[in-house]
Amino acid sequence: MVVLIIAGLDPSGGAGLVADAATVVRRGFHPAAVATGWTIQDSAHCAGWDPVSPELVAKQLSLLVEDLPIRAIKIGMVGSAAMAQALAQAIGPLCERAVPMVLDPVLHASIGSGLYGGDPKALSPLLHRAMLVTPNRDEAERLTGIRVSDCASQEAAARALVAAGAGGALVKGGHLAGPESVDLLFDGRETVLFRMPRRSGITPHGTGCALSSEIACALAAGETLHSAVATAHARVAARIAAATPLGRGRSFC
Repeated sequence: MVVLIIAGLDPSGGAGLVADAATVVRRGFHPAAVATGWTIQDSAHCAGWDPVSPELVAKQLSLLVEDLPIRAIKIGMVGSAAMAQALAQAIGPLCERAVPMVLDPVLHASIGSGLYGGDPKALSPLLHRAMLVTPNRDEAERLTGIRVSDCASQEAAARALVAAGAGGALVKGGHLAGPESVDLLFDGRETVLFRMPRRSGITPHGTGCALSSEIACALAAGETLHSAVATAHARVAARIAAATPLGRGRSFC
């Protein structure tokens, strides 16, 4: 089975395209990968990025969509409104065939530079294609205008994202205070909380990428949305516990 990854390239391999593809391989699937941008970063800092042209990305995707048996799509860094439009159009045939798409709306690197230019609400064409959108606190706030500080405001933001077109929203709580990290899933009908104890001294790089790509793999395997999020949450918790320091900065999970 093939999982299509569309994301920015982190040359350290800690996040983005390389890390997503590694997750797909771990799950026993084949990764097809298209880069939306080239970042300048290592394990400690992201200094900036350059975009790939939307036209080139659209041409790559038009061939892959018709050629490979794609079972799920994960989209990470988009970079611009023009890229969002190009991606939404290019993956349209897959979405019409009910291939699930997970959108991780990356707007800023956890270790530095901003990774999106313009109004984040221009991601709307992709939001309407997404079975699930997985923003962290800052991304949820920028996409909805709702200040996220607790479970109640996480739910308000999740409901706003579904009202804006997403099939479901998982608003992550890793940046909130408290002894646990609480991610909140709203699927358009019910709300489910996923709790993870915080591990002292461990702040790994690439957890958002890992979680969204793990969810995409679980969906590719035929799991329901709730089951896919639960499976991914458990797998990422184990990966955080085993996070490995490789460079000068954060550990990789």
